[in-house]
Amino acid sequence: MSSWIAQHFLNSALFWPAVTLLSAPIIIHLINRLRFRRVRFAAMEFLLASEQRNRRRILLEHLLLLLARVAIVALIGLLVARFVADPRQLSLFQGAKAHHVVLLDDSGSMRDRLGERMVFDAAREVVSKLAAEGAQRPDTQVLTLLRMSRPEETVGSVSERSIDDALVAELTTRLEDLDCTYGTVDVAGALDAVRLRLADDASSVRHLHVVSDFRKGDWYDNKSAAAAIRAIAELDTTINLVRTAPAANANLGVVGLIGDVSAAAAGVPVTMTAAVRNFGDREAENVRLAVQVNGRPLPANLLFERIPAGEEIRESFEVVFETSGSHRVSVTLETDALEADNVRRLAVEVPEDNPVLIIDGSPGADQGRYIADALAADKSITGYATTVATADYLRRHPLDVFQAIYLVNLPELPEDTVDSLEKYVFAGGGLAWFLGDVVRPSFYNDRLYREGAGLFPTRLANAPAVLPRLEDATTPDIVAGDNALFRVLSGADNPFIDEVFVNVFYPVDEEAFAKDTSRPDGVSVLARLRNRAPLMVQHRFGAGRIITSLTAAGPALTPEGRAWTNWANGPGAPSFAVMQLELAKSIARRGRNAPERQVGEPIVLTLDRTQQRETVEIVGPDDEVAQLTATEGTPAEGASEEVVPLRAEYAQTQQPGYYTVTTFSQSQQPQQQVLAYNVPVEESALGIAEDAEIRRGIGEGVEVTIQPAGSFEWIRSESPGRELRMALLGALAAFLMLEQLMSYRLSYHGTGDSSVVRGRRGAGPRRAA
Repeated sequence: MSSWIAQHFLNSALFWPAVTLLSAPIIIHLINRLRFRRVRFAAMEFLLASEQRNRRRILLEHLLLLLARVAIVALIGLLVARFVADPRQLSLFQGAKAHHVVLLDDSGSMRDRLGERMVFDAAREVVSKLAAEGAQRPDTQVLTLLRMSRPEETVGSVSERSIDDALVAELTTRLEDLDCTYGTVDVAGALDAVRLRLADDASSVRHLHVVSDFRKGDWYDNKSAAAAIRAIAELDTTINLVRTAPAANANLGVVGLIGDVSAAAAGVPVTMTAAVRNFGDREAENVRLAVQVNGRPLPANLLFERIPAGEEIRESFEVVFETSGSHRVSVTLETDALEADNVRRLAVEVPEDNPVLIIDGSPGADQGRYIADALAADKSITGYATTVATADYLRRHPLDVFQAIYLVNLPELPEDTVDSLEKYVFAGGGLAWFLGDVVRPSFYNDRLYREGAGLFPTRLANAPAVLPRLEDATTPDIVAGDNALFRVLSGADNPFIDEVFVNVFYPVDEEAFAKDTSRPDGVSVLARLRNRAPLMVQHRFGAGRIITSLTAAGPALTPEGRAWTNWANGPGAPSFAVMQLELAKSIARRGRNAPERQVGEPIVLTLDRTQQRETVEIVGPDDEVAQLTATEGTPAEGASEEVVPLRAEYAQTQQPGYYTVTTFSQSQQPQQQVLAYNVPVEESALGIAEDAEIRRGIGEGVEVTIQPAGSFEWIRSESPGRELRMALLGALAAFLMLEQLMSYRLSYHGTGDSSVVRGRRGAGPRRAA
């Protein structure tokens, strides 16, 4: 009973005194009935007869008067105790004891500017005002504070804490120390975590306050979030969505920075490309982008003359890394509403040169020399260092030191060599095949192709074929596709490839090739001959890329003395050099620029305990040094269980910037790697979901209150049940009028003649005896 009273009356302490006062009209009524005096006078028989005729009517009128007076007292009691019919209408910190769960959006978009402060600062202010208002009614409200980035954890110890002055003081400090993240959040996951928390909550009244900027990317047509809100509403919880961003600011963001660094080397120019996107609804003009390399700005800025609304524009620039080692490249926009996405970073590992291994099966390694000359005629310009050797080299030397491996005109390979090559390519190494006059198709088909599971892309015919010479041919022998390998050579400005002829090539098994082009590893044609036969194809093997040429690399001769091709030594030789440079770049081992990482993504390291120590040192963007100790991990697939690697994980990567990871060899020699962390592009879209869009997504039948940004009236709003109190006041006025009318009707009234008195019971006039 006391719980029901607390839930329905703001001033529940006045409930029982009001109930007690209900007895006052009844007691007064009974006392008044005892005030009559019996007076005997003439014509008593007429009065008695009149009283019998009107007794029932008079009794009803007296009861109606009594009920009116009781109702007046009851209505006054309800008004004074401030009755609320629906306890869910209790306004936040008024009335029944309630549990307030605050879900605070701390995603990267909350760093948007709102005047001189961030939107997240406005969110912190909302939480502070909620707590301050609740502290005015101590011991009646409890608070739980959660963040969307970590909804399973409360902020500090604010979990079902009673709201009082001590909590307000503690919360002020915690909110000042609470930082907004730079990353994305899972809105649906956060709401579902709240649902699980509320499902075990025994509080009589529950409020969920979602404090967010309500960006479209998170809330528009988010079916999972809408389902979570509906599930929370089914737990008899009021849902209050509190906006912190009044409108969407115009925003430009750097959404990409990539480098053609697969062939990067000290002193060799590297092409970098930066992408800027206009997330606003107006065109941006004369946008400048500053470039820094290792903290030093380049002399000239990039200029984007115009970026239409909603579009992305790319600009390229060249960077020369003078020394080998780790380098840091960044591009920065001018300041706008969201500063976090104005910078994009890239970490590049630059070697002294790019080692390439060329294994040649031709007599005297003649064909391999043409490739070596194309790649490393001047190492200071191309950045490549080539090694030409026979197949025995593959057995005697480690392959991981090479950026790419060329296999030229090989009749066959030893079994253990094939295994080594498969491991090398599967781990990310690049491989190029060039055929020739000593190739044995049966070995390639049986051991290298392996029905699509090996290093070779397709099944070869049993013998090479001759491309007939046509005197009136208007199509060049090589028909290049639209791809990176031949893009530089395409068009009328580069006629060299038109001077190339191909006389001899290996046809493919058409039935097998049709199946190979639909394989998951994606066999695709880079160039064809004029008879539409494939000439150069590519496919993937594990993490590595393989490009295969179905003709020779150099002018190998057939038994009839016919050259397979003149590409390397004929009029089209310049295109051969360009093609080889692009090919080496395409298949080169990836990892020079570490894969793009987003804030919050952990750094996971696997160390070889036979070569490295377990100590790991990580320096973050704030120059804080973290010391880790690697522990035993899980053996790699296929590795011996006796060789257990060491594993270390670092999760404190919420800050964008550069992280320097240092591992140590067994001889304490440091080995450094730089990782660049950027903010997610999704947080740059600042469009706000409208109220109607949010309500439509949640669906009908769910009561959700959406508060406008910057307004705090809902915290100190009018008392709940205002409409009910107006009705009670109206009823009180009506009952007062009824009481006055009934009192007048049932009371004594003089007629002007002192000798005549009207009977109290309506018995008619009589004279005193």
